[in-house]
Amino acid sequence: MPALLLAALIGVLHVHHEPSHDSDAAFQDVLAAAHAAGLDFLVLTEHAPDDASGGPLPAVEHAGLHPGPDGRELLVLVGVEVGTADGHLLALDVRELMPANGRPGRDVVADIHRQGGFAVVPHPFTHGGWSDWDAPFDGIEVHNNASAFSRISGPLLPFRILRAVVARDAALRAMLVRPDAELAKQDELLGAGRPVRGYSGADAHQNVSFLGAQLDPYVQMFGVVQTVCPDGPLEQAALWRTLRSGCCHIRYALLDGRAHEARRVDFPSGRTELQLDGGRRVLELRDGTCDADPVAR
Repeated sequence: MPALLLAALIGVLHVHHEPSHDSDAAFQDVLAAAHAAGLDFLVLTEHAPDDASGGPLPAVEHAGLHPGPDGRELLVLVGVEVGTADGHLLALDVRELMPANGRPGRDVVADIHRQGGFAVVPHPFTHGGWSDWDAPFDGIEVHNNASAFSRISGPLLPFRILRAVVARDAALRAMLVRPDAELAKQDELLGAGRPVRGYSGADAHQNVSFLGAQLDPYVQMFGVVQTVCPDGPLEQAALWRTLRSGCCHIRYALLDGRAHEARRVDFPSGRTELQLDGGRRVLELRDGTCDADPVAR
């Protein structure tokens, strides 16, 4: 039976706006969409400049609480996405930028850890992917919206784009198949004794349009797949600890209407899934361990 959603903090990770080179959306667009989607938190991870060697994180001025029109608070956390010689990394719970361009991924991970942060490999098999699986990163994105959307490419792309314009939710549901390769990689790493957490990346940019229609509006990207954490204070240090603890889980919110169909499957690695369609889709992904009092590196 599906787990009941009791008191929880709901949010999304891996969000871009105008400080990133591939988005011109304003922060107010991000904020309005997050409030409309009913989020409690979101994590900005703007792209770092290639020549960055230090200094403040892009968009750090937006970190903190932001009340919505109804007075409900939204907590914005700020990390950064950096490009290394082995692929991209999300540097989370860090204080400042670190040099990354052209450097081995493991060296950048070490810099992240020296700042007390944690490193997550985004889109590990798409958009350049990741190459050093022995590097001591802390998590991988087992789901990434941009990776899921890449499945619409091919000869039927024009028809799929048209469907996304006229029936967006139906088109999105069709793309949300189980991320087999990413989950297999996490299982492999867990089986090797590495406590690698699984994360979901919205990878939201609001930068794709067709005939004037926005195909990736923030509000929709924030409602597709969400991160669900145990209830707790909306405070930056506390939420960072929770996000690195393994106590949060991934919920395919767009499929919530099918929760009564979900079947629980336990994996030897310790992970648990709520599966749909005989395993072709998932409603929920949970890591096998939950550190109730996570300690920063």
